[in-house]
Amino acid sequence: MPLITPETVKRVLKDVHGYEISDEAQAPVAHTAGAMLTLAEQLDSLGLEAVEPPFGYANLMTEAMRAAAKK
Repeated sequence: MPLITPETVKRVLKDVHGYEISDEAQAPVAHTAGAMLTLAEQLDSLGLEAVEPPFGYANLMTEAMRAAAKK
């Protein structure tokens, strides 16, 4: 999993968004961001080329199941 440090989270949120995050929230946000980046790296391997851009998770799953059924 990519290493996103709590300090990086704090700095990015402040510098990019002008948002101050509490010290207690930094570590959980960093962990979640690292997990999301890891999963994003795997999207190409899922074969979702036929899936239209989703408006939500439910639509994405429906389109993915439809594409898988055609195979």
